[in-house]
Amino acid sequence: MKQIFTIVFLFFLCMSASQSQVLLAQWTFPTGNPGDSIADGGIAANLNKAIHTEGGTSAIDFSKNGFTTKAAQATEWNDGADLKCWIVEITTTNYHHLTISSKQQSGGNNPGPRDWKVQYRPAVASFWTDVPNTTLEVQNDWTTGVLDSIELPEECKNQSSLFIRWVMTSNTNSSGDPVAATGINKIDDIIFTGKLINTAIPDTGNIHLVTLYPNPCNTRFSIKSDSEISRLSIIDARGRVVMTSSLQGKEVSLDVTDLPSGVYWVRISTLHSKQPITRKLLVQ
Repeated sequence: MKQIFTIVFLFFLCMSASQSQVLLAQWTFPTGNPGDSIADGGIAANLNKAIHTEGGTSAIDFSKNGFTTKAAQATEWNDGADLKCWIVEITTTNYHHLTISSKQQSGGNNPGPRDWKVQYRPAVASFWTDVPNTTLEVQNDWTTGVLDSIELPEECKNQSSLFIRWVMTSNTNSSGDPVAATGINKIDDIIFTGKLINTAIPDTGNIHLVTLYPNPCNTRFSIKSDSEISRLSIIDARGRVVMTSSLQGKEVSLDVTDLPSGVYWVRISTLHSKQPITRKLLVQ
């Protein structure tokens, strides 16, 4: 009887866990380096996704101050109504009840666009659709142009490729004048979450605590796992394997002195993982 009770308890515990919000992707721009264009958190399928702009803005500058650390900043928003935008692509496969959060700032000595909205487009669609409740009036602060866990429409769920954009909707800047080429807009703390569609007992065979430290690093980093590591490889931003190791144990250390600065992915196989586990690594 006790064993049956334990099984039932574990079943409902797993059911509850599967219904909690999961971090799908985030951009918090933690380092101020160009590598911050790549998502710095989320599920493995989104850890190679990058933010960019469209419509003819300047190149993105990742070295400017954000809400907490740094932010993505661009200029040349002039004459960009309904055209110029920030844009990301994410995967939502097997997730629903999606939410989006973000912060924007336009202002200071070079005020950028005031009026914005968020739109979505599955890769299979040819048109953009407005996300309800995302009309924004962005000012010279990090409080007015904020989205806080806004629900994305049902059409965004379970998509292998979903595009989200923050598009300016007028040519008016945060001071009430026309947007100039020097006008600045910043974006920070972009966060997507969702719930697993499959509410059955999840396969826990590949759920392991794996941490990399220090991260960022410049000479050597370590990997710590709750399951013994059997093999690992380091992959660069172009998808090329630049280093492999057969070091084994629950904690291993690697020398990356010869790797150029940039964003890498560490693919880790453990004795009890059914699939490799991927973690992002910043080399400075």
